[in-house]
Amino acid sequence: MSQQIIIDYWVEKAGEDLASARDNLKSGRYQNAVRDAYFACFHAFSSVLLNEGKTFKKHKEVRSMLHRDFIRTKKIDSFWGKHYDWLFDNRHKADYRPLVKFDPEQVKDIVEGSEAFVKEMTDMLKSGKK
Repeated sequence: MSQQIIIDYWVEKAGEDLASARDNLKSGRYQNAVRDAYFACFHAFSSVLLNEGKTFKKHKEVRSMLHRDFIRTKKIDSFWGKHYDWLFDNRHKADYRPLVKFDPEQVKDIVEGSEAFVKEMTDMLKSGKK
């Protein structure tokens, strides 16, 4: 399977994750919206990593590469590192901790921020920026 097919698949998956996040937000399923927003960003950034020939086995490796190879080198703004970190930490809380509640306005902001993150990553892919 070609690398470009996998990149395209992950970009498509990021779009599907965003659609789910929006639907879950609209329906008041805030934990699911947080999880879907995380996976949208994860899939979008994974496509950027693969485009650069980088591979990973764990989610925390993706987070580390975001900071080490993209934030520190100023390929992307540090705001995106903070956004991703919030999602990473809170996706775990949503999935594994009982009785976790999220503020609807905060989740709305996170979903909107995730839409912008995915756009930023797809723009990087389109521009061939490495």
